[in-house]
Amino acid sequence: MNILRSGIATGLMFMVVTMAVSALDQSFPKPIGSVLPTYPERARAARVAGIVKLWFILNGRGKVTEAGVVSGNPLLRDAAVSTVKSWRFDPKVLPANVRFETDFVYVLNVQANEGEPKLTVSMRDCRRVEIVSERYVKPIE
Repeated sequence: MNILRSGIATGLMFMVVTMAVSALDQSFPKPIGSVLPTYPERARAARVAGIVKLWFILNGRGKVTEAGVVSGNPLLRDAAVSTVKSWRFDPKVLPANVRFETDFVYVLNVQANEGEPKLTVSMRDCRRVEIVSERYVKPIE
């Protein structure tokens, strides 16, 4: 009987945690409007990668009214802030005048062929944006 109770309690805990995570995911949506994030050419040329932590505040219409840098490489900061300042959200999904934080993760990979650098942007929600750029490096012969 104790095993059955323990199994039921574990199942209920799993459901509560799953519902809490789902509720959390719903409270951090993706923006409904934004400019495409960029990987600054100076940072790419200098082989700079890393995380830029930002904060932002929305107005009652879902537009970012203020944004700033918490930390991150100076070569990456302006591009990240510029993107966040372009964000627009459905005004019903996030409250106004509340400070939110986000991470812009810049990753630099090697590209096999010469040409324009490939850029991939992914975002699960507004808490994390990943910008992956590739840079051609001539093979050593």
